[in-house]
Amino acid sequence: MSLSDKTSGISELNSLPTLFLLEGPKFPSFDFKISPSNQSKSFKIKNQTIYLYPDNDNNELFMNDDDHAVKTANNVWDASLILSKFLEKQCNENKLDFKGKKVIELGAGKSIPSLTSSILGASMVTITDAPIVIPEIEKIIKLNGFENNNVLAKPLDWENRKDYIPFLIDKGPWDFILAADVIWVDYLIVPLVDSIDELSTPSYTTLLLCHQSRTTRSDNMLFDTLKKRGWKIQKVSRDELNLEEGFWKDNVDIYQGQKEQE
Repeated sequence: MSLSDKTSGISELNSLPTLFLLEGPKFPSFDFKISPSNQSKSFKIKNQTIYLYPDNDNNELFMNDDDHAVKTANNVWDASLILSKFLEKQCNENKLDFKGKKVIELGAGKSIPSLTSSILGASMVTITDAPIVIPEIEKIIKLNGFENNNVLAKPLDWENRKDYIPFLIDKGPWDFILAADVIWVDYLIVPLVDSIDELSTPSYTTLLLCHQSRTTRSDNMLFDTLKKRGWKIQKVSRDELNLEEGFWKDNVDIYQGQKEQE
């Protein structure tokens, strides 16, 4: 191989997006099939079981392996369970109220926080993710019997928002924006924050972000971008998480805040 070939190969590698380390789940024992082999392994919110797969499902989405956005949608991420159990605890303790509220989730994947919001009484829940993921989310909605509960799946590509954002804005104003472990490539941070910003109403919409820290650089970029957009974000105390049932993780924190009125 010539020096020019080697140099060309290095340039191609450097041009690839930076992917963060996606570690394995802390909570692998839950059975999300419609008829779990062991009921004790079901994941429940207010004693209502959440299902993700029918009995005959092989738990795999047949998607383009080169699309990182949709590849991540095939997994149940720890942050989604931690956020869901946090919401349940906060509502049980009357620290949050989802009854009659409008909720939208970004990068929802398996959509567990969205389903949790519906169980907790939200009047409208809109679940968003990459367009190719939406048919799978619609199956999950139907599997849980929420198709008549004002629970909708709608596409949202953060980098091509103009095709999707107007419809979602019209459905607002949103009381809550949810996001769980949605940072896995740094080039999506600004489009994500832009999407959050456009969907929010200052001094009204509350952002609940369950973030798994992977690099200091990405953390700084995320929260600096939110601050520049006028968001006042605070880390939720670890004591507010559902520690009693073990729903916490060392490098996962929940952040809550609103955009200040301009």
